[in-house]
Amino acid sequence: MTKDIEAEEIISADDTEQQNTMQKVDAASVSKYLMQNPNFFQQHAELLSEIKLEHVSGGAISLIERQVAVLREKNQLLENNILQLVQIAQDNEVLQEQLHRIAQRMIEVENNNNIFAVVSDLLSNEFPVLEVSLRLTAINDEWTLPREQSVTEEELEQPVLRSIFLDNERECQFLMDEELNTFFPGRLNVRSGVAIPLRANQNFGVLLLASTNEERFREGMGTLFLDNLADLLSRKFKKMLKD
Repeated sequence: MTKDIEAEEIISADDTEQQNTMQKVDAASVSKYLMQNPNFFQQHAELLSEIKLEHVSGGAISLIERQVAVLREKNQLLENNILQLVQIAQDNEVLQEQLHRIAQRMIEVENNNNIFAVVSDLLSNEFPVLEVSLRLTAINDEWTLPREQSVTEEELEQPVLRSIFLDNERECQFLMDEELNTFFPGRLNVRSGVAIPLRANQNFGVLLLASTNEERFREGMGTLFLDNLADLLSRKFKKMLKD
């Protein structure tokens, strides 16, 4: 009887030791082991049919089914990224075509007192879904600058134009609601806009674009096309500046 009790105690001690050892094998250890041994389930394929994962809808699915679902999600994400890149490429192609047409027309435009209105109309025609406004300063007196294309004292109070004309900021500036209302009065449907400096040694003008789409002009967007457009306009008007 005593021997039986001793045997039971030994077995109990072994079970306790085994349980303590098992407790030390936590989830992180298992995860690390599987990462280091990616062929584990290939070598123990019989375990795959025993493993069950909780599905988001509540039921249980096999590991293979879950892997297939994850791969589908990744493939869908990859496909969406590819479609987005294709769309960006198509948009860039359209923008480059617009820039090419504008450059061709700018070469043809004669340097006379109508040039400012002609260029403004040209830009409006190329961007029919946008509100377009061209504002200039420091133009030589021999050129007649239309009043609507001059920069007013009120507009210079706006931080964006103060930054461009007084601080000589070279980067595109995105417009806030108050600035949109000032530069495009009466157009209550505009939701986003950008101010593009026209550059010489000192900024002498600004091209203002606005859209009803609040995502059209936003912080973080690429501005290469806008910079190229600004360089094109700057070269055209630079010869008309005051010395």
